Amino acid sequence: MLTGHPFDDLRAIAGQLPEPDNCAAKKVREALENKPLDSASGLAGLASWMARWQGTAEPTIAESHICVLASSYEGHDPSVVTGYIDATSKGAAAVNLLCVDKGIGLRAIQMAPEMPHSNQTEWPEPDCMAAVAFGMEATAAGGHILGLTDMAPGNAARALAIVMAIKGITTDDPLLELADSEVAAGARALLEDGIGAADDPLEIMRRIGGREIAAAIGALVAARSRRLAVLSDGWAAIAATAVLEAVTEGATEHAVPASADDALQEAVWARLGKKPILGVPVGGGPGCGIAMAVSVLGAASAMLGLRDQPK
Repeated sequence: MLTGHPFDDLRAIAGQLPEPDNCAAKKVREALENKPLDSASGLAGLASWMARWQGTAEPTIAESHICVLASSYEGHDPSVVTGYIDATSKGAAAVNLLCVDKGIGLRAIQMAPEMPHSNQTEWPEPDCMAAVAFGMEATAAGGHILGLTDMAPGNAARALAIVMAIKGITTDDPLLELADSEVAAGARALLEDGIGAADDPLEIMRRIGGREIAAAIGALVAARSRRLAVLSDGWAAIAATAVLEAVTEGATEHAVPASADDALQEAVWARLGKKPILGVPVGGGPGCGIAMAVSVLGAASAMLGLRDQPK
């Protein structure tokens, strides 16, 4: 039942997310017992993770889709975002090539990139929740794997500040030494100005974040509600993961990082208790790491068909 208070409604939804199918995961682990794999990690672990969220002992990547959340921030040229969206629509972006090669669907959700978001003005809670709801459309195609990423220049400092505010990481933490000067300065300024000073993670997100971060929260919640496994990358997914885990512990168990763009993102993922599937930055722009990680998941599911090995 809706309360009329958007964030309270979101908290209620996050507290009632469906549990994983541990029975399916157990069947996968049993099927892997005689395979040359360590069932607790690596490809075997990924196969179990897929089974847990797809609800089947035969996990698959047959229908995989990547969704790019596109937005912009004040002080950054929105034409970079609109140009990227135009390139993807024409099949000219690097991610298009990988998606075609691997049979992955690609969709961009435009979060008004031509209207840069500013944290200098009040972002009403209902408008923020509208962005969350809009992000839920990322799961519209259904399928077996959702890839969630973003194109929003300027969101690195904001996402980093959100994580730091939620996790209680101070501005003298070594984490900031991994950031380039602009990102470090931006995150430090947001925290020292007190713009994100709040006990509520959703309120921190509203004050510091933008539309694509709110949308990523909606996408993760909707995916969990549909028991849809998620491969995530980019700063929006990082911030959304921090927010949801602070709201409800375990709320993002269905999501695994595909890759990290650099040492900073890898370190932030580690602070959130997650490790990217790919151990090296992929480059090429939003979604490329996800497309490569889908191949790894494909290998994990293929191992289930490997002939049993003698003990």
